[in-house]
Amino acid sequence: MAKEYLKDSARLLLPLYRFESETIKFVYAGYSSIKKSYYDRLILGRSISNKFLGFRCFWQIPSLIKDYNLDIAIAEISPIVLKYFLEYTGYIIPEWTKMRISIDRPLSEICSRSVSHFSDVTRLIRKYNLTYEIHTDIESFNFFHFRMYMPYVTKRHRGEAWIEDLNSYLKSTPPPELMTIKENGMIVGGVVISKTGDSISLLRLGLLDGNEEYRKHGVIGAFYYFGVLEGKKLALKYLDVGGARPFLSDSLTRYKVGLGAEFTSHPSPTKEYLWLGVNPDSCAAMAFMQNVMHVDKDFNLIRFGS
Repeated sequence: MAKEYLKDSARLLLPLYRFESETIKFVYAGYSSIKKSYYDRLILGRSISNKFLGFRCFWQIPSLIKDYNLDIAIAEISPIVLKYFLEYTGYIIPEWTKMRISIDRPLSEICSRSVSHFSDVTRLIRKYNLTYEIHTDIESFNFFHFRMYMPYVTKRHRGEAWIEDLNSYLKSTPPPELMTIKENGMIVGGVVISKTGDSISLLRLGLLDGNEEYRKHGVIGAFYYFGVLEGKKLALKYLDVGGARPFLSDSLTRYKVGLGAEFTSHPSPTKEYLWLGVNPDSCAAMAFMQNVMHVDKDFNLIRFGS
C-alpha cells in the first residue's frame, strides 16, 4: 500500500516529453519509458525528434495543447486526481481493456473466414502439430511459472515487468487450471485459465524460456483456439481473451478483433487510466481518434464519436 501511495503521489508532478514528426506533434507526461515509447510508435510510427520539457503539475496538463500548439497530449493520471480530469475537456483512456469472443454458436461460424482469422490459426496448428492438455497439479504450475510465464513477461516488458506471485492465482476461487501447448509432443507454452459463470478466461500466459519463435509457430493463437474448444465443452457463452489496448490501431488489439473478439463495457481491469487531450482543429489528431476507445463519466467503455 505504501508503495502504491508513493507512486500515486509522484504522478502529481510529471516529466514532460515532446514528440514531433512532419505531420503531428504530441506530448507525453509520465514516468514510464515503455509507455512513452509505445505512444511514440502508436501515434507517429517513428518520431523525427523528441525533447524533455521539464516537469509539470497535474493541473497544468490540460493547457499543454494550447501552450505548445500541439495535436495531442497524453498524461498518466494519479487516482488521487482522476476526478479532476473527468471534469476537464478531453478523454479518459484505460491503459488496458477487456475483450471476449462469443462462443455460444457453431465452431464453423466462429472459424469462418468471413468473421475471424481462426482459419490461419488452425493452419499453423496443423503445420506444427500443436496439441493441448489441461493440468491442475502444482508441479505443472511451477514449471509454467518459472520456465514460461516469468521469462516471457520479463523479455516483453523488461524493467517494467510485473511478475504476479504464483500463489496469487493458485489461491483464487474457483481454482484455476493450466492449459499447456505441445509442439510435436514437447511443451512449448502455457496459459492459466479460469472457468467462472458463463465464461472461460485466459489469465496469464507464457512461452517456453520466453522464446518468441514459438509465437511464429502459432502457439499464442492456439491458446485462443483451444480455449474456444474447452469453453464449448462446458457449454459456456464467452472466451475472455484478456487485456488489450483501447486502440483499434494497436497490433494486439487488431489481432484479437481479427479473432472475433469484442470489447466489454467494463472499466479497466488494472484501474489505471490516462488523460488524452485533442486539438479539435487538427486533422491528424481527429484521424487518430477514430480508432480510440475511452470511458464516459460512468466508466463505460465507448468508442470515440459514440
